[in-house]
Amino acid sequence: MRDKYFAKQLTAFLVPLLVPIVLLGSLSFLTTQHDVKRDINQNSSFLLHQSQTQLEMILNEIDTLYLALYDNTAIFNELSAVLKNPHYTYESSTSYRIISSFLNGFTSAKPYIQSFYLYVDNPYQRFLSSVGGLVTLDHFYDTAWYDAFMDYTGPPAKWTSRRNIKFYDFESDATPIVTFYNVLVPQKIAIILNIKPKYIESILDDITKYPDQQLFVLDEENHVIFSNHHGDRLQESELRSIAENPASFFDMDTPQGKVNVTKVESERYKWKYVSVIPHSELYKTPTRIFNYTLVFAVIAVACGFALTFYLIRRNYKQLKMIRTLIKSADDSCVPLKPPLKVRDEYSYIIQNMITHFIEHRYIKTQLLEKKYRLQVMELLALQSQINPHFLYNTLHSVYWESVALTGKPNKASEMIEDLSDILSYSFSDPTKIVTWGEEIANTVSYVNIQRKRYKNKFDVHFDYEEEITRLYTIKLVLQPLVENSIYHGIKEKDGHGLIKVKFRRKEDRLLITVIDNGCGIPPEELRQLVERLHSDEERTEHVGLYNTCKRLRLTYEHEFTFRMRSKPGLGTMVELTVPAVEERPLTERE
Repeated sequence: MRDKYFAKQLTAFLVPLLVPIVLLGSLSFLTTQHDVKRDINQNSSFLLHQSQTQLEMILNEIDTLYLALYDNTAIFNELSAVLKNPHYTYESSTSYRIISSFLNGFTSAKPYIQSFYLYVDNPYQRFLSSVGGLVTLDHFYDTAWYDAFMDYTGPPAKWTSRRNIKFYDFESDATPIVTFYNVLVPQKIAIILNIKPKYIESILDDITKYPDQQLFVLDEENHVIFSNHHGDRLQESELRSIAENPASFFDMDTPQGKVNVTKVESERYKWKYVSVIPHSELYKTPTRIFNYTLVFAVIAVACGFALTFYLIRRNYKQLKMIRTLIKSADDSCVPLKPPLKVRDEYSYIIQNMITHFIEHRYIKTQLLEKKYRLQVMELLALQSQINPHFLYNTLHSVYWESVALTGKPNKASEMIEDLSDILSYSFSDPTKIVTWGEEIANTVSYVNIQRKRYKNKFDVHFDYEEEITRLYTIKLVLQPLVENSIYHGIKEKDGHGLIKVKFRRKEDRLLITVIDNGCGIPPEELRQLVERLHSDEERTEHVGLYNTCKRLRLTYEHEFTFRMRSKPGLGTMVELTVPAVEERPLTERE
């Protein structure tokens, strides 16, 4: 029975949990894979067309130079005369300088152009260079282009070659360049344009979208002339397979793994622009979704199994226990109401528990109400034992008797008047919220009595700004602090005593500091006193200080802080921090 119950609940828990996860993960994986492949092919094709446009704009520079130099008969004749004439005339020098300035300005304005050569057949093997001016082959660092030009015997043609040159003999590494040839074989005329491949390759690097994406530009012979990637580049055979594949989008296996290939061919220059993206990079998101789906499915099965086992075990025990309790209650004739509607054992348990909880809360509420009423009655009884009205009248009579004895106010009458003010302040509505100005005035009355009692043995200085007196507080906060300084600090001190009461406001906080130069408290005694003040222990010699801290803690909770420092022979400092209350609470307003 228990095993069948467990299997039923396990199925009910896991099937609704797993089906949405599996369906959502599968659909997300397939949809994302399809969309990613489509977007990648479109983006790669766009990048390749962008690269084609930029490179063919560079190739058009050769056509511009060709038109400017060869098709312009006057300029070409002048250049031919310069190259073939063994002696320079003023006219040829002027033409040479003008044409050289044109070529230098042309190449300097293009950051991707390394140099430009113009060769016209002459017996002195002279040619015009944008970097060296009028030079001869035997005194120039780059002559490989001339060999390639002389080896060609076909019709007028244009082709591209990637090669390495050394500008100086002491260079250890050659500099790669890409050379564009435009030759006229019968006339033995060559226009050579050398391009810096790093400039083009940096453009290819900038437009790539994936870290391991490779972009290639293949020439007519399927040789790489530009590439953004110089690490694990594809082999020549692989590049040849890509070039010979008629499709524009396809997948291919390589030693590094499967890759996605996008290819665009240039009809004008017969170049091929190729984008290669590893599948590991291309399908990273779908693979991550699939892995997450598997992980979540495993976690769901494990959590579902554990949760089902725990809930079934708990419910089985609770069901057995509650049935026993219900049966016992029925046997004992306990007045329990039956459930209004029972669908299964769980609803039966829940309804009984709710009914029991409501009854328990009702009984508990009644007990708390009775206890509260008893406490109120006890408080009223205690308050009724003191008759402040009688006490005030008696003090008033004593005051006038003391005045009658001397015929004028005296120290005794002044003490009685201050005592009357203190008692009136303390007994009239103890829970009333007052201003700090009223609290300071009550403390001053107390200080006046104590100064007369101790024959001006001490002074009390109050340090505060006017705005402090308009803030609100509970009653009897300051007087117990001053009383603590007098009885436990100044009283036993030899010589004159001083108590300083400081108020400082910091934003929404009010800092009250009471400092005396009394006897001080030994460290161990101070530690015990602070512990008692922070605990609920009420047995302490510092009754006023304890009651003050407890009332402030009950009123302001965590917004109240207390700190006490003392040093024997130097004095004691008590520091309180309370909220700076600017408005009287609504319950205190008239």
